Amino acid sequence: MALLERARRERFAIVEDDYDHEFHFDGRPVAPLASADTGGSVLYVGTLSKVLAPGLRLGYVVAPEPVIAALGAIRATIDRQGDHVTELAVADLIEDGEISRHAATSRRIYAERRDAFVELLRRELGGVLELDLPAGGITIWARVAPDISIERWRQRALAKGVAFVPGRELALGRVASPFIRLAFARHTESELGDAVRRLKRAL
Repeated sequence: MALLERARRERFAIVEDDYDHEFHFDGRPVAPLASADTGGSVLYVGTLSKVLAPGLRLGYVVAPEPVIAALGAIRATIDRQGDHVTELAVADLIEDGEISRHAATSRRIYAERRDAFVELLRRELGGVLELDLPAGGITIWARVAPDISIERWRQRALAKGVAFVPGRELALGRVASPFIRLAFARHTESELGDAVRRLKRAL
């Protein structure tokens, strides 16, 4: 609330990228910042790529009308026609409630994958990684033991066909970070088990 008030007072915009909002597994989800915005300060951005398919490059923005108009003009210079067939098909899925039903099924599957993945990580890499069970999302953040070189581990893991993202790459200014981000949602439990074993061998 303090951030929203400051944005209103100092007239700056907040871009809220809520790409995994549908995937909250435990307890009540935290409402988006945009839901409490009365001053038009938040540009709320979402995607259907995570809900339906990674190849579906379709997203949305909720923002004040002048911002939408400016974004529309920019979009028109990049792609004058868009993909009307896909957009209309997705609109029908939204109106029919099919996307909500699909999201509920995906949420259940992803929660099972999250639980299995965390159990695997704790069992196989418990002395190397420290992590908490996330209440939602499609990735796991883990703290790496200080005696492990994250970059060397990453290179060796890549050679074995497994990728993870060092926290440094996602930090402002790319400052040193003892964390890594591991994605789990798109993989079956069997694939996750194989990936964890490869990560362990890469050490």
